[in-house]
Amino acid sequence: MSQVGLLLDSDVLAEIRKVNPHPTVVAFLRRRSYRTLYISVLSLGELKGLYPYPETDRWLSELTDRFGEHVLDVDARVSLEWAGRHAEPKLHAVGSSTSTPLPTAALEGLMSATAAVHELEIISSKAEVYRSWGVPASNPWLED
Repeated sequence: MSQVGLLLDSDVLAEIRKVNPHPTVVAFLRRRSYRTLYISVLSLGELKGLYPYPETDRWLSELTDRFGEHVLDVDARVSLEWAGRHAEPKLHAVGSSTSTPLPTAALEGLMSATAAVHELEIISSKAEVYRSWGVPASNPWLED
């Protein structure tokens, strides 16, 4: 099945917001300008947590307005898709008596489930991690 759209991860959204974004990321997205772009509510929450500044709320509001119906929720279909996926062992904390998932494992699992449900390719610096969750992913900093 061919993925028509791209699900932009938080790191890509933060990069393209910069005054001088990395040229390879910009070029990567321009070469795929024919594909529809999506973002997740998970990225909105992650960005708000990572950038606790007054202007962040305005930026997130602009993103929500700009992407409109292309802001994807975690709904029942995504939750059920996520329930059937498991984090790779390397995504768990090492050196503890219990195999505790890393804090980002749930977030990455839900992003992967979102991509699977909506048949999207995730664009992220963590493409390898998302591929380990079984979804197509590309790293715009490294891949053409």
